[in-house]
Amino acid sequence: MSPSGGNIGIGFSIPSNMAKSVMEQLLKDGKVRRGRLGVGIQTITEDLAKTLELKENKGVIVGSVTPKSSAEKAGVKRGDIIIAINGEKIEDGNALRNKVAATAPGTEITLTILRDGKEQELKATLDEFQPEKAQNESDEEGNPAPGKSTQNGKLGLDLQPLTPELAKRLEIPAETKGLVVTDIDPEGPAAAEGIIKGDVILEINRQEVSTFEEAQAAIEKPVTDLPCFCLRDGDRLFM
Repeated sequence: MSPSGGNIGIGFSIPSNMAKSVMEQLLKDGKVRRGRLGVGIQTITEDLAKTLELKENKGVIVGSVTPKSSAEKAGVKRGDIIIAINGEKIEDGNALRNKVAATAPGTEITLTILRDGKEQELKATLDEFQPEKAQNESDEEGNPAPGKSTQNGKLGLDLQPLTPELAKRLEIPAETKGLVVTDIDPEGPAAAEGIIKGDVILEINRQEVSTFEEAQAAIEKPVTDLPCFCLRDGDRLFM
């Protein structure tokens, strides 16, 4: 998994300072029980911090919230920025994964988040990590089916409305609304921001888009940067 994004189930290699806790769990329960928050996250990079108008590039942004998870029950929303757990600053995605994984299921934690530029705290009781629930249903890439598309010269890409049939081909939920990138100018602004062919653009400039007209309206707004929220291989990413 890339350090800049991915689904947080959570359970990867544990740092050496957690070894004692792991050993105690093995002796007591015969297995390691890890906490699970139930969010898809992306590390805040310098470019992303600038796009989101943040003072510093620390923390992680929530790209998705798993239904019925501890995160959803706590009130975590897509677009929230998690900056601390129990008062301990979260620098990046690995820090969040390790912190949650090292905390026993059933433990209540305090999440410090930024939402609409304001800091607030949420209480979350961790679920237990289940590896099979954290895996993507498919690792295969789908290619958009032929269909009507339109080119956006300002961003340098071709877009096609996401239909239920196309969603099935791309192996994403049928109810998903957005625009599929069917082609891209390798020297255009969209490519420079990391958008690739096959991405599904869900938001442009914090506005949901599912038609050409909605995308055009969002793009024409007078702003310095145009943050895009995309779906790629099951992960939700801010670009």
